[in-house]
Amino acid sequence: MSAEPGRRGRGRPRASTREEVELAAVALMQRDGYENVTVASIVSAAGISRTTFFRYFGSKPGVIWYAFDSTIERLAAAIAAAPVDADVLDTVRAAVVESTRAAVYDSPVWLERFQLLDTVAELQAESHQHWEQWKRVIAEHIAGRLGGAPDSVIPLALAGAFHGGFVAQLRAWPDDQDRGTFIAHLDRNMARVAALLRPLPSADLG
Repeated sequence: MSAEPGRRGRGRPRASTREEVELAAVALMQRDGYENVTVASIVSAAGISRTTFFRYFGSKPGVIWYAFDSTIERLAAAIAAAPVDADVLDTVRAAVVESTRAAVYDSPVWLERFQLLDTVAELQAESHQHWEQWKRVIAEHIAGRLGGAPDSVIPLALAGAFHGGFVAQLRAWPDDQDRGTFIAHLDRNMARVAALLRPLPSADLG
């Protein structure tokens, strides 16, 4: 993986895209360690200005979190697009799979980003908030279908089960596994989680 996607040639410099800067940043973080990479080193490797970097990401952690937050938005959109009479757990399963499919095909370093946020202490300290937002989308859908509040016991427990299965699948993804195989495994395992959660209560969510 090249850490210099924005190398300049003669004439007017070509502006690096956000995706190219992302590639350079993640490559540096993998090679040198997240803690040792600075914004200055990223902009140097990518051949961009600090202004452009902060416009793309806002901060160094933003390199990791912007795509994660985009996945949450996709998860919410997929759930919202499901038929109103669709099975509540099938809707969640399909939305998790489809939002992840879009994410991994959008970015060639999506897994590498997850590995960083799952292992770097600074990112782990921030991860709770982002994962809570991910689970909240699911809990709100379940509560909306079954009744009750999103922060009541059953919606949170069900959202937590999908979260646990999702994280386990991400951690089990080998570096050399192709994306299509990963998505197939994710779909299968999210279906297993849904099956274990049945039957659902219809009222009194606690």
